[in-house]
Amino acid sequence: MDSLLPTTPRNALFFYTIWLLCLVPITQGADPTFSYINCPNTNLTTTGTYAPNSTYKTNLDSLLSVLVSNSNASNGFYNYTAGSSPPDVAYGLFLCRGDLTVAVCRDCVTYASRDVVQQCPSAKRVMIWYDECWLRYSNESIFAAQETSDQSVVLVNTQNMMNATHYSEVLGEVL
Repeated sequence: MDSLLPTTPRNALFFYTIWLLCLVPITQGADPTFSYINCPNTNLTTTGTYAPNSTYKTNLDSLLSVLVSNSNASNGFYNYTAGSSPPDVAYGLFLCRGDLTVAVCRDCVTYASRDVVQQCPSAKRVMIWYDECWLRYSNESIFAAQETSDQSVVLVNTQNMMNATHYSEVLGEVL
């Protein structure tokens, strides 16, 4: 009767590879926690939409790609402009929570860049929030510009503080 233990280096390598493959699902991060999306009703107007083969779509794809690639080496914030001729310029940015690792920030921005296009296909102005990050793009400059739309969003944390005393101490130091 043959032993189940590897007897040759080739068998050992095979079992080691199988063991590593079993670990892959364990080490993958969870999807970010969705909070809110601001996606204008694109059915009411065509000025807030773009065509699938348009220059704006090309610029938007470039913008989202640059945001994702820079989430890996950023300080949790990055803004970028793709294109040079209005109205086809795509402006965008992301912001990650300050207490997150670069890997979690990158995963959130990557997920958001895919999710936003699926949830708001052909929309030129979109903001999407997760607990871990926020991503926004527009065909109008959004850098150093106050949002003046009549829409407002209140995101409430429904979780309790774990240590109210420590929170009060830190708050007192900051103020």
